[in-house]
Order: sequence, then structure tokens, then C-alpha cells
Amino acid sequence: MATTVYSLKKKANTDEMHVFECAPTFSGFCACNQKSICGKMDKSEHHLDIFSCVSEDTAREGSAQRGRKVCGTCVSKLYTTY
Repeated sequence: MATTVYSLKKKANTDEMHVFECAPTFSGFCACNQKSICGKMDKSEHHLDIFSCVSEDTAREGSAQRGRKVCGTCVSKLYTTY
């Protein structure tokens, strides 16, 4: 079973940041979904990885440190429990 990790990507030409679900690869990189977890940013729109391949807890902490520039919908999905 694959482990889910997260990456925070900054959208090109804005200060807006979105969280992406990813899976670690055998080569040590991350393969991220095409859309952010809120669905409002496509991976092709990013210009900078703020952090990459981190755990859910680390993604929560890293997003909180960056404040309002991180998409609130993405952050809320990090706290969703089913």
C-alpha cells in the first residue's frame, strides 16, 4: 500500500500556495496528483515547491507557518477525517 505524502506548491505569478497529494517514488522523488487537493490549481501552474514529500502532520505545520497565503480549502482538507 502506497504512503500518501504532501507537497506545497506556489502558483506562478501569485503568492497563492496549494497542497498536492503525492506518492513517493522508488527513485526518491514525489509523484504528485495533477490537481491540488482543493481542485483549484493544476500542477502545470506552479513555479516553486515550498515543501515536498512530507507527512500529513508536517504539511499541516508547514502550511500554518505560512499563514493566509496557503489556500484555506487545501488546509481544511488536511484536517478532514472520514
